[in-house]
Formats: sequence, structure tokens, C-alpha cells
Amino acid sequence: MQEYLKKARGGRVIQTPFLEADALDELRRMAKQEGLRLETFGGLPMASRQVAVLFPEPIPAVADPTLVVFIGFEGDLETLEDKLRGLLEPGLMGDLEETTEGFLLATLPKGFKTLQESGLEARLASPEQLPKTRERTRSVVVPSLRVDVVGAKGFGVSRTYFALGVKAGKVKLRGKTASAKDELSEGDTLLAEGLGSLVVKKVLGQTKRGNLKLEVEVHR
Repeated sequence: MQEYLKKARGGRVIQTPFLEADALDELRRMAKQEGLRLETFGGLPMASRQVAVLFPEPIPAVADPTLVVFIGFEGDLETLEDKLRGLLEPGLMGDLEETTEGFLLATLPKGFKTLQESGLEARLASPEQLPKTRERTRSVVVPSLRVDVVGAKGFGVSRTYFALGVKAGKVKLRGKTASAKDELSEGDTLLAEGLGSLVVKKVLGQTKRGNLKLEVEVHR
């Protein structure tokens, strides 16, 4: 983190690789202390892994560096994720989502080039393939049905951030204030103040790694 801040202090525009939500929260806090502006880009709505761009106050705006790539792949999400981790540097891999036609991956230009050279069926997603709004049904893979786990993944925020909201009494489940350890069931609605609502539409089953695949509907 300090490396990015040091470069940005000199008046330069600095771009990070894809970072996890917890790291983004920390970088955002540090940038504020330094008087630097920070914008984040995830490619996909409610992305948990995002690229941060640090820049000094005089610069009015910065461009989105991310790309969303459509990948045609015969296999499940976790198998493709393993394959991509073997092909891409960690910082080039953003969120990966399953669609009815294939998969959408947020990446950077270098990552897109690597995918094309790998022989995978990879092309820039068309406007029709991109999610249209922040109110959408999506599939997520989570290790458990705990409120803090599903809430963070569904809303695309860090688990630490979401847990703070739960602790502050800002999250409700079945009409009552939720605790982090409460578990959701199919059909449950999670209401998070400042984030929106999340409905567990279906529990689609267990993945090969023992995680759970859910279909959730998110309204922000």
C-alpha cells in the first residue's frame, strides 16, 4: 500500500492491480489521510475485487482501466477459476461470474491478451452480455450461509466492512436485527442499511470444494 501512496504523492496517477475488498478499504483510508483522491473500478456491478486509481486533487477525473471479457468454457465456475489462476497474474483477475451463455471476467488489458494467447474462447463482452443495472440476480459461491459471509459477497463489500454494519445493528434478517453468525435460508431477505436488500432465491448446491453456490437477487 505504501508503495502506491509514495508514487501518488509526487502528483502522478497511480493504478493498482485488482485488490480484495479489505485491502481496498485500507488503501481508501490511507489515501484520505494523505489528501489523495481515489476511484475504484470493478468492471462488474457490485464487484468485490477492484482496481484502485490514486490521483492528486487537481486532476478532475480518471478513466476506468478495466475490461469485461466473455469466456466460453465447458465446465463449472470453480474449475474455470482454477484454470484462470494458473494463467493470470493475481492482480489481473477481478470478479468472475457465471451467465446463461458462459462466464464474465473482469480483467485488465494485459490479462485479456494473456487469455487470447492461451487458446481460451475469450472476447470482449458485448453490451448485451453486460449486466444492465445494480438490481440483478447473480450466482455467488460462499463457504457458508452466515449473514456476514453472504452479505459481503452479495453486496460486493469487504467482510470486515459488512461485519461492522452488523455489529452496529444496521442489518436485519426476518424482521429482526441480525448477528454475524445468523444463517440465511432459501427465500430469506437480508436488509442492510446503506447497501440495499438481498434475497436468497435458491441454494443451488455444493461445489467440488465444499462451498455453497447461491442464486441471489440484489437491490441497491
